[in-house]
Amino acid sequence: MRTSLFLIISILASIITFAQEKPTVMTIESPNKPWTNLDFNNDSRNFHFVVTPDHTGAHRSGILQKGIDRINLMQPEFVVSVGDLIEGYTPDQNDIENQWTEFNNSIKHLKMPFFYVAGNHDYTNQVMAGLWQQKYGTDYYYFTYKNVLFLCLNSEDGATALKNPDFSDKQLAFVEKTLAENPTVDWTMVFMHQPLWLTPTAKNWQSVEKLLSSRKHSVFTGHTHQYALHTRNKNDYFVLSTMGGVNSLRGKKYGEFDHFLWVTMTTDGPSFANLLLDGVEDKSVQTAENLDRIDSFNANPPVCFEPYFYSGKPDKTAYWKVEFSNNTKEDHQYLVNLTGGKGLKPSQTKITKKLAAGEKEELILPVQLIHGENSSPIIAEVTLKADKYEWNTKVHVQPNEKFFIDETAKAITIDGNLREWDNLRFFKQDSASTTGFRFDVRTDDKFLYIAVDVTDKDIQAPSTHANLNQDGAFVVFDPSQMNKSAFNLRNPDGMGREWLFMIASPTANEFELGFKEHMPPGLTGKGRKTAKGYAVEYCIPQALLQRFQGTDWKNIRINIAVADKNTGDTGEPRRISWTPDWMGNYPGSGMFFRK
Repeated sequence: MRTSLFLIISILASIITFAQEKPTVMTIESPNKPWTNLDFNNDSRNFHFVVTPDHTGAHRSGILQKGIDRINLMQPEFVVSVGDLIEGYTPDQNDIENQWTEFNNSIKHLKMPFFYVAGNHDYTNQVMAGLWQQKYGTDYYYFTYKNVLFLCLNSEDGATALKNPDFSDKQLAFVEKTLAENPTVDWTMVFMHQPLWLTPTAKNWQSVEKLLSSRKHSVFTGHTHQYALHTRNKNDYFVLSTMGGVNSLRGKKYGEFDHFLWVTMTTDGPSFANLLLDGVEDKSVQTAENLDRIDSFNANPPVCFEPYFYSGKPDKTAYWKVEFSNNTKEDHQYLVNLTGGKGLKPSQTKITKKLAAGEKEELILPVQLIHGENSSPIIAEVTLKADKYEWNTKVHVQPNEKFFIDETAKAITIDGNLREWDNLRFFKQDSASTTGFRFDVRTDDKFLYIAVDVTDKDIQAPSTHANLNQDGAFVVFDPSQMNKSAFNLRNPDGMGREWLFMIASPTANEFELGFKEHMPPGLTGKGRKTAKGYAVEYCIPQALLQRFQGTDWKNIRINIAVADKNTGDTGEPRRISWTPDWMGNYPGSGMFFRK
């Protein structure tokens, strides 16, 4: 009987504890009432907390205090960080102490508890790690509140996270033990600095994620300074933007803004709201899918200006085909502003298009070519707008001379001696110095050859290895089919994949290619110093071109550049390029065609 009575009392106490408090209202005789219902959203199990993003990484003065003021206005129960609280990156203990003093002087203005989490700026080296332990006792820990488990972890474990971010075995064991001891919580909240699910080598994190997979959970991180909501196993994984850290602040469509995350824990699970320091947004203010979509536009632009090629002399009026494509499930608006270049006059200065999901469209843009003038490109500023994202690019539109690859008349030996080449057809002279170069491209039945003859009266190549901070000759090439290479279509990581490169630096009287470990097999090259500078021969197997285009390969896109550093120069060498850098988006420039 006493046991039954105790059970009844416990149940009643539980009901009283978790019941919603009902309001007392005046009596209204009408069956209709001036309210929808009286079920107030005041369950005692509900609570609110805030997650603060990165404060540092060239932090901007005043933003942290602005965020603290707004958090105090909202009055959450507590605040949890995701790290990068101080600038760090120094072994100077006095400097670190001063940085922590500055940060903590700001944090003390919070009117609620603040929970520290280590970021790479806070836990950079052993001195900083030791000082963290001294100040805060531990670098990973947990607490529970209203049957919710909060795991505050250290993705910088061992102070080596920038090289190999992950949890130590000891931290993994701590997580495993903590989860085992808290099997019936309503929710698990995980806080760490780096989004380790984006690091394939983070094996212990993968074990943690597997442990979390069977329970309801949310994960909060920072580090990239660009907001993105990831969905993994039907759970929300957040990468927050900043609250004072370095940020381009391009806005919601880029996930770049100052904010904090407001979390409301309810009996149905958490609800999230992004409180921008100048507004409020829901948790999907930006998603990883949208950011991936923007990146895909950089690799495969939705607006392409088909290159115009000419042989001999261009026509007085050239016609560019402009292709618009929408391969997404969102409607797109396009705006193209055209600014005429010297000697080039487009027939219109503005193009606007609306494309529904999956649509494609093209138009012909006539351009008047004024002969007798050295032309400069038309600048096409392209903007794509969708409901939740935006993309911008700039295209340099110009006529391209059609270059052909000659068959070699003599067998070419790759030794840096250009005796087999006779006349080199193409040249570039630096307008600010006497440095320049000539080059040519030839082929036989197995190889493509490139010769570069550099005039440089002051060779500066002190390192015994090729590098980007001394004199050298570069060849960048794209072996893809023209419908890809001419349009700057490439993998997002660019050079080293579709864009390949060869570099040789005159480090001795005779020298070879540098960075061989980063080049596809079969690429060779040798150079030697000459009376007027140095010369380099490069060799590309046709098998490489055939891999991209088939046995009947037709073209290759090439750019040649020389780095020129003179005695007494500081900083990076001058870069003298035959055609402008492809990253500037000059479709069709440097295209060579097989005869």
